[in-house]
Amino acid sequence: MRNIKLLWGLVGCLGAAVLVLGLMVARDGMAGSDEVAPPDPAAGERVVARVGSKEFKLGILEQQLLQKYGAELLSQLLDQEVLRLEAEEQKIKISREELDAELTRMSQGYDSEEQFYDSMKSQLGMSKEDIREDVYYKLILEKIATAAVVVSDQEINQYIKEHPEEFAVSSQLRIQKIVSQTEEQAKRTLELALSGKDFGLLAKERSLDTSTASDGGDLGWLEDNDPFVPQELLKAACKMKVGDISGPIKTAEGYTVIKLRDKKEVSKGTPEEIKANVHRILALQKAPPFADITQMLRAKYKTVIEDSELAL
Repeated sequence: MRNIKLLWGLVGCLGAAVLVLGLMVARDGMAGSDEVAPPDPAAGERVVARVGSKEFKLGILEQQLLQKYGAELLSQLLDQEVLRLEAEEQKIKISREELDAELTRMSQGYDSEEQFYDSMKSQLGMSKEDIREDVYYKLILEKIATAAVVVSDQEINQYIKEHPEEFAVSSQLRIQKIVSQTEEQAKRTLELALSGKDFGLLAKERSLDTSTASDGGDLGWLEDNDPFVPQELLKAACKMKVGDISGPIKTAEGYTVIKLRDKKEVSKGTPEEIKANVHRILALQKAPPFADITQMLRAKYKTVIEDSELAL
């Protein structure tokens, strides 16, 4: 899951810029309002930063943000509006339970939903409310796209039969690791850990993996078949009891000592929940591409981008 978190980080700059532009839109006039407050001529002259004697003014910042991210933000706002209109016409609603369930699914791999929200805040600048709004529109789009799709019980049962691994009870592992350059160094680390020295402190002092050392070598919760983690580590961890320390294990990184911090069995849900999930998977496979749906809705609701520089 650490790799998924890093992928979120790669889009952080865009997310933060879109949020800033969103604040600009809100400041200049709320979407759907008939009255727009006149711009304040002095606002653009406000100094927001300095480097020595050079001043950076709000107007320049807004101009740069608009040029780089304005088209993406406008596209997002237009899509949200046509989705809102279509949901209203089709009487589509998203319940709080549906929204919460989707957010819970998205936060799997984090210690808690709060850690998920904190991570999104630090990496993307997105508040809990921002994330809930994004997921809300995603679910609206799904329901619109799959409204006319029919999935039979036979198709659902066949999918479950052909993909048993997707619904089997799986294990999640909480692993800490310390990477050393040589086997001798790793053996010394193992001796220190087995003697009772705090494993997290040892990781900070001795691990070559700079991405995890500062966190005490903690990899977070991992699926027992996580493709982004050396399989040698996962195989060893699956045989360990909580609290066990093992190594050295030879990997591409070097020689690794691991501690199994925690372990839990994860069910894929009740039979009814599994069938509902498969229905969703198959319906989305049959549905038109989301991009086609939003383009069709833009045409239906006569969407026009007046400024050609903001057209994607």
